[in-house]
Amino acid sequence: MVQVIRRAGIALGSLVAASSVVSMVGGVLLPFFGVPFRPVDSGATTPGSALEGLITVVLGGLIYRDIVRREPRSC
Repeated sequence: MVQVIRRAGIALGSLVAASSVVSMVGGVLLPFFGVPFRPVDSGATTPGSALEGLITVVLGGLIYRDIVRREPRSC
């Protein structure tokens, strides 16, 4: 049970870290490629928001995999 809670915490932390990186880097880089990073309207969605979500999930998964891979194995 503790292992499941620990892994869920690692997954949540990985997504938070990835979201922070994507929002900081994406806010600078995406407009250079002509993709608006933030929607003009609060209810509107843009290709940038879909791209932001996809990149966040992929990067979060990579961070999670790296953390779990480096954990010492329990016997």
